[in-house]
Amino acid sequence: MDTVMIDWGEQLVFPYLAASRSFFMEDNSFLYNFNDFDHTVEEIDLEKLKLAGKYPFEKEGPNGTGEYVDYMVHLDSGKLLIQTSNQAGIFDWEGNKLGEFDPLLEGTSLTHADKKAFQPFKAVGDQVYGLIVDNAANTSEVGYFNGSRDEFSTIPLAEEFRHGDFNLVHREGNSRRRYAPGFIMQAYGENKLVVGSTVSSSLFIFDPESGQLEKKEYNLTLTANEKKGVYRLATEDEADFQRAYVELYEEVSFGPLIWDVENERFFRFYYEYSYPDELPPGGFPRPVSTAVYLMVLDNELNLLHETSASQLDYVPYFSFVKDGKIWIFENIDDEMGFVRMSISDLPNRKS
Repeated sequence: MDTVMIDWGEQLVFPYLAASRSFFMEDNSFLYNFNDFDHTVEEIDLEKLKLAGKYPFEKEGPNGTGEYVDYMVHLDSGKLLIQTSNQAGIFDWEGNKLGEFDPLLEGTSLTHADKKAFQPFKAVGDQVYGLIVDNAANTSEVGYFNGSRDEFSTIPLAEEFRHGDFNLVHREGNSRRRYAPGFIMQAYGENKLVVGSTVSSSLFIFDPESGQLEKKEYNLTLTANEKKGVYRLATEDEADFQRAYVELYEEVSFGPLIWDVENERFFRFYYEYSYPDELPPGGFPRPVSTAVYLMVLDNELNLLHETSASQLDYVPYFSFVKDGKIWIFENIDDEMGFVRMSISDLPNRKS
């Protein structure tokens, strides 16, 4: 493992990355990230480890993105989908708005607690995949938006992943804390999508032309294949909520798929938390230790190898593969850095 830093020159540093508003191009040689400070899309050269350029966007007016950008997706047409809490627009790289759609499906407003809205994640062909989130029910489903038909569709996978068994809500006055399982998505092949869940190692390949789902299941040896318990709770008792949350996260959880374009394989981190016996009041409990594991899959999503990633004592929440190494984002003293994990001599998994 080694660490590298991005050279920003004289530009204003924006040392944060989120998968919902970042993407890669040219075999992961360039990273594009939305900068909240100056409302630009940054182009970061990962070969030279420096800022290569910025693309400014307007907040208001006919070409306005809105004040706070929550999602940015690079479309196959070369355009950008940029979405805030109350609008979604299609933009070119000069900042011109070419089209827009309403991501609100139900509810009084996108900032209201009862909203049901589309959260974009990945473009495949002429469709944008993401989550259809129902805040009132504290649930989400995989869905996609077809721009040519201006309509939303769903891919019913929440039941397949038992998402109804993992739904925690703590209410206190007008405030609400909650946990609901998430989905992970990755473009697959020409125009397909692979979908997983944070609660299971299983994956589904979705073919939009046929509407068919192909399931891939795994028999892991280092952890369970999925969460086994049932955690359905709506309570005003903070201690009850914390206990359920701890029990849920002490079971295995799964991260996103990471595509290694050079070696045509996928990586996926998964992990188990350990918590103190006595939980401090307030907020979500913090773990005292983290066991991190790594699985390797071939380009047909067959499991090749699984190993303990003992070098890591935290869960990588933004990572990608470049030059055969896993790059893991870290904010280092308010600057953008990456820990790079070298992968070597991975044998095929014995049956």
